[in-house]
Amino acid sequence: MSSAEVYLYGHLLGVFILVGAAGLSTGAGIALPRSASARTVVMLTKMIRYSELIGTSTGIVLVLIFGFALVGELDYSMGDPWISATFALIIVVLGLDHGYLLRQARKAHDMAEALGDKPVSEELKAQLNNPMTAAVGMLLDVSLLVFLWLMIAKPGA
Repeated sequence: MSSAEVYLYGHLLGVFILVGAAGLSTGAGIALPRSASARTVVMLTKMIRYSELIGTSTGIVLVLIFGFALVGELDYSMGDPWISATFALIIVVLGLDHGYLLRQARKAHDMAEALGDKPVSEELKAQLNNPMTAAVGMLLDVSLLVFLWLMIAKPGA
């Protein structure tokens, strides 16, 4: 097995972890507004938090480490348009994910935790049905497809 193959498998492992984390977070995010129990909201927001902090962060680190190695091994340039676009998109995605979505999930988590075993309050329902949060979540899912397209099509290479 060549070093390029090892780097590619490491890179793909990171991609699979990212896809898994995105699927888990998306599923939990879809279930959140439908939750009637505050305890369910607490559990789902914890799932989102751990999925993003552990899954997304681990996946990004693996993708970057092995991606850098592949660039050097396969004689691509960091200035190639598809590679530059990928790095720009990673920065935007991490900012939206960790900077916005996780904060919204934390806010919902704290509100639900304060309710204890009670049903979801109107204030919490409003937080869970925030259209901006849903739009950012959809944008992040679409960005995953853009990442896959950039890596497969390699436009400009």
